[in-house]
Amino acid sequence: MKIMKKFSTLLLTGVLMLAMSVPAFAAEPETGNLNEVTTTKDLAVLTAELEDFVALNPDSTEAEQDAHLTQFIQNGGLNRAATYGIGDYIPGYNNLNPAERELVKKHPVQATKVFTTAQSATDYTISTYGKNGWQDNSDAFRHCLWNALMKKAMDASAAEEWATAHEYESSGLDKSMDLFNNSIGRSIDVSNKSEAQIVSAVKTKVSNGSCRRIINNKLVATNGDGMK
Repeated sequence: MKIMKKFSTLLLTGVLMLAMSVPAFAAEPETGNLNEVTTTKDLAVLTAELEDFVALNPDSTEAEQDAHLTQFIQNGGLNRAATYGIGDYIPGYNNLNPAERELVKKHPVQATKVFTTAQSATDYTISTYGKNGWQDNSDAFRHCLWNALMKKAMDASAAEEWATAHEYESSGLDKSMDLFNNSIGRSIDVSNKSEAQIVSAVKTKVSNGSCRRIINNKLVATNGDGMK
């Protein structure tokens, strides 16, 4: 399954997203409710199940996929992590906040796209900056790219809803920074663009000062520092 290849790549990096600025949902893992998606480990299981379902039902609609995933969750399918080779530790194994949990209930297929794009954004951030920083250029890059990739995977409206929900428990300058960089990512024209082209567009946004970082407790323009 494609999602397992992504896990292998990220596990080799050994670097996780940091605190609330990261789109991998901050907080410590908790014992999940097997009938509700509460952690990003649950999202990994959901993503793997969706891939299997689509492989068997390539012509299924998103509504049919949503219905399948909803039934899968209600039947305790989240307990099947071992079936997909998902262990107790995966990148971004953290709690979802209440706003995110509500969105998963409404749009489980979208939730898998949010999860995979967040993982991709992390991977590209590490390869571009050599780290997953906080309140710096790499943080701005990650949020901007995550939103651009979500827009490509869904649409701008859905991407905004998920990105805003992710900031449900954040506050202050950090929240302002993230929301600003999220919006810049969604402003990028992703139609008919490859992933590599989207990454290049985000690099341009960060290096030319279109995004924001925090220095001395102030929001300031980003620049090309740290970018490989």
